[in-house]
Amino acid sequence: MRLLKILLGHTVVFGVAILVSSSCGVNYPPTAFRCSPGGDSPNCPTESGAVYQCCSDDPAALDLRSSANGGDIDATVSPKYQGRGGTGTPIFSGGNNPLSKSGMCVQVGSVPPTLALADVNAAGCPIPCNPSWGTNDLNAVCGQGTICCQTTEIEFEDCVLDPNMGDNGCYRPVVGTDIMGTNSSTNLTNWGGSKHATHQDPSGTNCEVFVAGLPSSVYSGQGIDPGDALRACYHRLTVADRRGFCLGGGPGVFCPLAQPNYRDACEQRNDLELRQGCG
Repeated sequence: MRLLKILLGHTVVFGVAILVSSSCGVNYPPTAFRCSPGGDSPNCPTESGAVYQCCSDDPAALDLRSSANGGDIDATVSPKYQGRGGTGTPIFSGGNNPLSKSGMCVQVGSVPPTLALADVNAAGCPIPCNPSWGTNDLNAVCGQGTICCQTTEIEFEDCVLDPNMGDNGCYRPVVGTDIMGTNSSTNLTNWGGSKHATHQDPSGTNCEVFVAGLPSSVYSGQGIDPGDALRACYHRLTVADRRGFCLGGGPGVFCPLAQPNYRDACEQRNDLELRQGCG
């Protein structure tokens, strides 16, 4: 039922429809199922006659120039990425699409060129974005007059109890800076494989692959320590509330999970436990 709600929500956003025929099976929409770009089998539709690819919805990136410029590679949590208004190297999208565990099956050729990536491994995929970005970042990455829509809901398992929130602690979506042993100030999670429901890169194995695959010039020329790069990658890991796709705005186009009356799983947990001061 949860998957159905998200699919129906995205039919509004992408302007498509899910049509079911008893004789022909399912006519899948241009944006169909959740999938794992780095999985052995993305499980994208094959019956409809159209070709689908599994596109990451994770915009996380590292600005590998920051250390050379006197900055901290870990200082900016969501830098704009290369080709989309910034200098950050995408960790789980674009050329690194196969490192992502979070994505959507998208029909090849269905995304308008202004909202599509041209990167190897992800050509034609929607531009990934973070729904929590401010207007300036959104405009730089997605373009003027666009919106960033979260692709799927977080679940109860994605929530951690933050003792520093509210009167006696509040649930909120977990983030990479909560991971134990990564200079975290909270140490609220070990990010294990079954610890959460929608967490990117469980156990951090693909962060290790990303860091190991960086050219040696990054370390020798930019003055970046591999350990710092790995920690920065861990800190950019998210659950589903920080992942989405850029969409063209306009009348009738809206994000189902950004409506004022929508309560995510963590807010629902706070409601159920009568926690106060949680906002």
